[in-house]
Amino acid sequence: MKNIVTVSREYGSGGYEIGRMVAEKMHYDFYDKELIAHIADKFMISKSFVASTEDKEISLKRNIFHEVFPVLARSDNEDADYIFREQGRFIVQLVEKGNCVIAGRRADFYLKDNPNALHVFFYADQDFKVERICRMEGCSEEEAAKKIADTDKRRRTSYEYVTGRKWADRHNYSLMLCTSALGLENCAELIVNLLG
Repeated sequence: MKNIVTVSREYGSGGYEIGRMVAEKMHYDFYDKELIAHIADKFMISKSFVASTEDKEISLKRNIFHEVFPVLARSDNEDADYIFREQGRFIVQLVEKGNCVIAGRRADFYLKDNPNALHVFFYADQDFKVERICRMEGCSEEEAAKKIADTDKRRRTSYEYVTGRKWADRHNYSLMLCTSALGLENCAELIVNLLG
């Protein structure tokens, strides 16, 4: 029986809310911001700094100094790399505590070899996502569309940088659900039924 759910999602698709619903229905622990807090506490750094590594635009370029003096040069991504590694270790240890749903944080990658994990990716039609973001954040359709594009670009870049895998590739997930077609509640019920 699967007792771990990893939630990956397009921004605005409702995947986060579905993850929470599943956790509540199954009486599983739900982890998201707690992972940021743990890393911050462990290394005595601010939560905002840890969060900024999650959202930063990962630099895929290497400067000439790094090419010539790799031992002396400090990568633009060095702090983020360290935090990503530690977060991965923590996620692997975390699931040993018991049943849980983990939102984001590349958990599907860190737990790819765990036979008890169900990896779910949520996506939705653009109009559905825009309407949700407008309603939740009180912004215009143009602002919502920009937030969706920017957030998903950061997620894709970060995911692919850390994992070496393609974000939103069906081969990385046990299940991919279109929330605009199925509805959030139905998606949650479907996952609950799969968990048994």
